[in-house]
This record gives sequence, structure tokens and C-alpha cells, in this order.
Amino acid sequence: MATLLVCGCTSSNQSDNLAQEPVKEQAVEQNSSSAKTLLVYCGAGMKEPMEEIAKVYEEKEGTKIEYTYGGSAQLLSQIELYQKGDVYMPGARSYIQSAMDKGYVDKSQDIVYHVLAIAVPKGNPGNITGVQDLVRPGVRVAIGEPSGPAVGAATKKMLEKNKLWNETEKNIVVKSGTVNELLVYVSMNQADAALIWTELFNPESMELVEIPKEIGKVDVVPIGTLTFSENKEEAEKFMNFVASDEGKEIYTKHKFEIYPLAKYGDA
Repeated sequence: MATLLVCGCTSSNQSDNLAQEPVKEQAVEQNSSSAKTLLVYCGAGMKEPMEEIAKVYEEKEGTKIEYTYGGSAQLLSQIELYQKGDVYMPGARSYIQSAMDKGYVDKSQDIVYHVLAIAVPKGNPGNITGVQDLVRPGVRVAIGEPSGPAVGAATKKMLEKNKLWNETEKNIVVKSGTVNELLVYVSMNQADAALIWTELFNPESMELVEIPKEIGKVDVVPIGTLTFSENKEEAEKFMNFVASDEGKEIYTKHKFEIYPLAKYGDA
């Protein structure tokens, strides 16, 4: 089964010339777990390390991992709709807690941190030096949809905390369904600034403006097993592998900060 990339809806200001991956919800509906296959709902921001983890895990255990990628809220909606699958890995603890409250997740472990930062095009044409510049007239800002991916919710919370949300909102040109879409806007110079996770920064196509810890936003990324999994033992085994030293080493290779760290604590 092909890897699924689920993209959420963007704002009406989004450029029409950016192609979107088709939503393939029917594939989730048709999927049924087997003794050697697990379906994992995973936030798009973790795609690269999780693809590598899947290859390593299949070689070690003989179990195939199939992913559905997308925004954390959208994935939770799919879990609620289909009630199929084995593992859920959103971009922040709040989504796992919501899934637990609804009875969809029974066990979880914390894996890495998401650290919010500002990505700008090469040369920084908007002269962005910090979050205060996001409110300047004419600055084009790209963010994740606040009710969708974890990066969108984190962005709004951070700006509200610093009393910058109302003014920044006037400059927003797109609210994306996944954090990966924001990278496209920056690399194509269709936004002067985008709020992304630090580990997704690509030095070849953009520059990074870090946000000081005292005014920034950090989320803990968890992974949890779904209560309706038909392979409970295997699902928990995979979760434990992601949380193991070997799994976290793969995340380190992809520039993630590993949980726990004293400087971030429980974020």
C-alpha cells in the first residue's frame, strides 16, 4: 500500500499554482491490520525519520509499517471517523490527550521536541529578525492552520502570548494544512516568513531566524497505541522501538531534539 500524504485545506489566499497531493481517505477506510502490517497515523513533520524507522523496523521484525501523513487534528478526525489502525503520532501532546479522552489511545510515550522558528527565503528579502517583524505592513507571513497541524496551533499560541496575533493575522497570506507546505512557500519566495519547526530547516533553500526560548513555543511529540488496533502487542512493540535509543538516534540524525532535555523539560 502506497504511503499516504494527506494535505489539509489552506486559506483562500493560497496560490493556486501549488499542486496538492490528493486526499486518499478511501485507502484508510479499506485498510485492515494484519499480523505483519501496522497502520500509523503520523504528523507530516516527522515523515523523514519515521520513513527510516519503518525500514529499520521491517528489517528487524518483519513487520511492514504503512503511514498516513497529515496535520495532527486532521489525523485525529480520521481516527475518529474510521476507527481503524494501530498507532497515532501527532505533533504535540495535546492531540494524544484528546485521543485518550475520547477513548482512542490507551498508551503513549514522549519522543522528541518540536521547536518553533521563523524560516525566511535566501537573502532574507523581508529583513525579518524576530517575531516583532511579522506585524510590519507588507510582510507576507505563512503559518499552519491553527485548528489543523500542531505547528499552526503552536504559532497562534506563541503570537497570542506575545500579544502579536491580531496584527500578524493581517499579514497572513496562507494557512497551510501541514508544516511541509510552509517550506514550499519559503523556498519559492511566496512568503517573507513562515513559522516552522526548527528541525525542518533546509539551509540550501532558506535561512532560519530563531525565536528566544522565553517568548517562543516548544511542544513535546508523543506516540500512542490505538485502542481498536487488531495487533495490540505489535503496535506497542513498534511504539517502544520508536521510543528506544535506536529509534531516537534516527531522530537525532534528522536534527530533532530528543526528549527529555533539561533546557525544555516538559515544554
